[in-house]
Amino acid sequence: MKQTNYHLFDFLDFDTELKTDEALWKACKPTAIYEKDGDICVTVPFQKQQLANDMAADETVPRQESTFIIRYYTHNILRLFAGFGEAEMTDRSEMLRLAPDIRKKPLTVREDKGEWSVYDAEGRRRALINLREPVLDYWSDLLPVPQETLDITFYPDDKKEIRLSAYDHFSPPRYDALPLAYCVKEGHKERATISFECQPDEVFAGTGERFYKMDLSGHTFQLKNQDGQGVNNRRAYKNIPFYLSSRMYGVFYHTSAHSKLSLADHSTRSVQFLSDQAMLDVFLIGRDSLRIPQPDRIPVDASSMELRNMDEPYDLFQCRRGSCNL
Repeated sequence: MKQTNYHLFDFLDFDTELKTDEALWKACKPTAIYEKDGDICVTVPFQKQQLANDMAADETVPRQESTFIIRYYTHNILRLFAGFGEAEMTDRSEMLRLAPDIRKKPLTVREDKGEWSVYDAEGRRRALINLREPVLDYWSDLLPVPQETLDITFYPDDKKEIRLSAYDHFSPPRYDALPLAYCVKEGHKERATISFECQPDEVFAGTGERFYKMDLSGHTFQLKNQDGQGVNNRRAYKNIPFYLSSRMYGVFYHTSAHSKLSLADHSTRSVQFLSDQAMLDVFLIGRDSLRIPQPDRIPVDASSMELRNMDEPYDLFQCRRGSCNL
C-alpha cells in the first residue's frame, strides 16, 4: 500500500477508500476519578468519530465510558491500563514476571479546581490530570473548535514528566497522534492506541533485535516476530515491546499481540503505540540514570576483537547530535 502521510491510514491502518465498516473512538475529558484497592480509576468517555480523514465527532452516537487504571509499584514504576470493556488487568502472563522487590504501593487522589492530582504514600505526585479548557488562538472561523481530549502527565520518578499526546494536531480536524483511542471493525473492538509526547532532541533505543543504528528515533517498527533472513532488513524474530529514552525513562507495552511502535516518526512530537488487541497495559519506568554495571571482562575472540576494560559502568546513551553509541 502506498503511503498517504495521514495518521488515520498510515498508522491506524484504516481503509484508504473508507469503505470498510470501521470506526475510531477517541478519548475525551474524564468525568470521574476514584481510588480502589490502592489503584486510581479514571472514568474516560470515548466519542465516535466520523469515517473521514478530517476528524470530526459523530454526535449522533452516544459516548461510551471506559475505566483507565493507574497503579504504582516500588522502584518508580507506573502501570497504566485500559481494557475498553474487553479485558481486565492481570499479573498472570508469560510475558510478565515481577521481581520480589517490585511491590504494589497505594495511591490517593486530590481533586482541585481544574485538575486531579495522584499521590503516593510518601506524598509525591505521580500523575496530574488536567481538566482546564485549553487556551485557543483562533486562526479562522472556518476551523472547528478542538474536541475534548485526555490530558494526563505522569511522574514515574516524581520528577520526569511523561505526558499523553493530548494536542498533537496541525489543526483541530487533522490529528497526527491520539492520546488514547480504540477502533471498532464490523462491530468488534479490535485495536487500540496510546501516545506520549517526546522532545525534539530525544533519542530512543530498544525494541529487541533490530538491524539499525543505535538511535531509533524517526522510525516505525512492526513488532511481529518473523525469520530475520539476514541482518540487513526490517524483519526480526526477537521483537520486544520496550524502549529506552535519552530522558532516562523506559516504557514496556505488556502485550504479545501484533503491534506497531512509532518513535517520533509519524509525528516528530509523539511516541505512538498501536496494538491489534483492544487492550493497553503500559509500564512507565523512571530512573535517574541508565548506567549498566558490567563484569570486569567480556570473553571475546582476541584475534578479531579488542578487549575493553569494563571496570566502570557505562552510560547507555552517549548522544551527540542525535546519534547514540555504547
